[in-house]
Amino acid sequence: MQIAALATYRPTWADARGRRTLGSDEDVATLAVSAGRLLGGRLTSVQRVVLVTRRPDALLGTAPEVVLEGLGLDPSTPLVEQIGGAPATLETLLGSAEGTLVLAVDPVAPAASAAALVGPGGITLDGRAGARHSVPVRTVPLPGATDLTYDDPRLLREGGWKRVVRELAGSAEGERHLVIAGVTAADAAKIARGASGVAETEAAAPLLLLARLAGSRSPARLVAVENGHGVAVDVTVAGAVPVLAAERSAHPAPVTWAPSVAADIPASPAAYARAFEAKVGLKAGVCSCGELNYPPRAQCQSCGVLEPQRLQPLPRAATVYSVVTVRANVPGKTVPYSLAVVDVDGTGVRVLAHVTDDPPGAAPIGSPGELVLRRVATRAGVPDYGYAFQPEEQQA
Repeated sequence: MQIAALATYRPTWADARGRRTLGSDEDVATLAVSAGRLLGGRLTSVQRVVLVTRRPDALLGTAPEVVLEGLGLDPSTPLVEQIGGAPATLETLLGSAEGTLVLAVDPVAPAASAAALVGPGGITLDGRAGARHSVPVRTVPLPGATDLTYDDPRLLREGGWKRVVRELAGSAEGERHLVIAGVTAADAAKIARGASGVAETEAAAPLLLLARLAGSRSPARLVAVENGHGVAVDVTVAGAVPVLAAERSAHPAPVTWAPSVAADIPASPAAYARAFEAKVGLKAGVCSCGELNYPPRAQCQSCGVLEPQRLQPLPRAATVYSVVTVRANVPGKTVPYSLAVVDVDGTGVRVLAHVTDDPPGAAPIGSPGELVLRRVATRAGVPDYGYAFQPEEQQA
């Protein structure tokens, strides 16, 4: 199979060890959208979406609908949720038809997400071998369940991924460079001389490595491993492959994102459904007089006519019109935080949005940036999504 384009995204925040970690407003759905939207106009060719992650609890609720709307895809587009790590991502790619968008998300530090569009392109993957061995593993509990843990690092290393990698890497042909997904780069180098990897060790790792290989154009054997399971493919880069990347300079994450004042915000399914396209798809109502109404209204705020309005996606580029930094304790919020009114470029529409991916106070009036999908609240356990303002990164 071939890959037509790749995209990679890493969160802005970093923990004390320098690993990228999620902000308080990010989760699996927002990470998937952040990577997928980098593909831009190529998304028009998407016929099917597969979302791969190792964290099953993150897939509960409304994630599929949020991902499709956030990417601007038709809501009837099939979306498959696949639970698994690095091997699951490779197996998904090998079994996908042209027009499939594979989204791989690692929400636990080091966090990242990546997207691959299957179709004619410069990267070819040839499946070579697989391995499965029975190795007890640490489980990831569902919400409310007991954490069932069996964690023997030596067993997982010697009888698990190290055994699998050596088994699959040994059949490499020619002068192919060995790259390993599913273990850290340091562990990859210990297995075989010259082998390389990335910091991320879950579902996104194979796509992050493919993005790196696309730039080098060198043939490689890619082995993806998780515990006692592994998949090997030969990677050939025969031409230019678009690789879109978003990785801002890191900011130190707070020790905790927990709100200063706890809040039990009630949920309203009716309100959620009514505002879904406007909030998640950033769509305005268009009146017959040409006025853009955001959020969409039953009555045009310009001409006053009462009539159904068609929905139109707004551009994401925006500029800060006014901004305030909130320092008083607010229920359900981590303070301080910045709140801005932004002008949506070329529309005359102004949107109220939290400022994200920058420390509070870092986006003064006039700052350019874009509106990005984020989890704006959690209401009675249900994530509520909308748009936050991400300032343009300032160059040093």
